[in-house]
Amino acid sequence: MKRVLVKLLHVMVPRTFSRDSQGVDALRDWDLWGPLIICLLLSVFLFIGTASQGLTEQQQAQIFAASFVIVWAGAGVITLNSYLLGGTLGFFQSVCILGYCVFPLMVAAFLCLLWGNLIFRGVTVIVAFIWGVAACIGFFAGVVPEGRKALATYPVFLFFLVIGWMVILTTKPAEIPTPAPTPAPIPSPTPTLLL
Repeated sequence: MKRVLVKLLHVMVPRTFSRDSQGVDALRDWDLWGPLIICLLLSVFLFIGTASQGLTEQQQAQIFAASFVIVWAGAGVITLNSYLLGGTLGFFQSVCILGYCVFPLMVAAFLCLLWGNLIFRGVTVIVAFIWGVAACIGFFAGVVPEGRKALATYPVFLFFLVIGWMVILTTKPAEIPTPAPTPAPIPSPTPTLLL
């Protein structure tokens, strides 16, 4: 658990730790438990966010599964791309880094569930997107050859863009239905007596 928290600290303060010896040690000592927990929480938050949108349970389950698969398949594709470009990270090290760097978007998904204002959701996801990309690029900066950094970072940008877009689209909190106005009672005619 301590190692998961240390790696999250590396993501939350990306520029400080990514280039020092602690950051390098965190890279060598990879694990997949932290990324698994982060991915599961992100998928759960997206699932909860779709509950208020009138989707069937099957559609909600598909969104849960799609978000889970997109995170892991996307991390695998980015890792393969980095490796083919001459990167020096191992497969599981790279998947570990990408999984931890999704943490800001997971926090954004949670915050967007609390308040569904579109502007708030947009700003929150943009900040989380920039934060996640900066953390990821900070880790990948030293492991990809100098002339191929743009080719290695472009898929990272797209990966976080897709996840951020999913967060914006699916995290609307449940709206409290307002009761329909009740019509005013129609007065019944009162009989009048003629004298």
